[in-house]
Amino acid sequence: MTTQASKDLLIFGATGGTGQAIVHAALERGYGVTAFVRDIKHAKHVFNGLCSQLTFTEGDALNPKDVNHAIGKGKGLHAVISSLGIYHALPGDDELTHATTNILSAIPPAGISRFICISSLGVGSSRNTGDMATRLMQKTALRFALADKEKQEIAICDSGLAWTLIRPSRLMDGNGPPVSHTWSGNVPDKKLLWSVNRAQVAEFTLDCLEDDTSIQQAINITGCLETNTDLLDESLPG
Repeated sequence: MTTQASKDLLIFGATGGTGQAIVHAALERGYGVTAFVRDIKHAKHVFNGLCSQLTFTEGDALNPKDVNHAIGKGKGLHAVISSLGIYHALPGDDELTHATTNILSAIPPAGISRFICISSLGVGSSRNTGDMATRLMQKTALRFALADKEKQEIAICDSGLAWTLIRPSRLMDGNGPPVSHTWSGNVPDKKLLWSVNRAQVAEFTLDCLEDDTSIQQAINITGCLETNTDLLDESLPG
């Protein structure tokens, strides 16, 4: 396990559904959290009641100056987490890759190496993973978004950072399966369900942050009918 003197995180996409879950989980674990947001007024409304525990920095992740400012002023940051998500209806759009590249470029000059990104099932080695409905969505409504995430993952893997990719299945706000399962590589012989609660993804994100065995790993997470008692040990190759 990793022990760090600094427990300060910078979270991109903090006001999105999964980003909010990560913020809440991080605060509960005692992390200091800076939320990178487009609109501080909106963010304060979203995090009503938690604002005194948060630091906000306003900007556009597509603007490298905003990203450099946010990361550069966070001296002593332990890690950067991105849960940015951009939906595409047109082919060739790569806003997510562009935003992520801005983040990747700004991290090393700030003396940070740890980066965790929430990607998606259906990308990289998880392509065509899931039941029939999930695979159909990947090939139709999500195909351009996943194409952008493919490019995003390539940029992350080539960055030289201590990265972890987390690929959730369909994200749910508390009404998904009560148990989740994680794995890398081939789909395990488990009774998997192809949705997962955002809160479970958030907790697993922090589990990965606190365990160096997740570095340079792309890990899938989805609901399961079987209990998974030790996510990291069971999902990551030795």
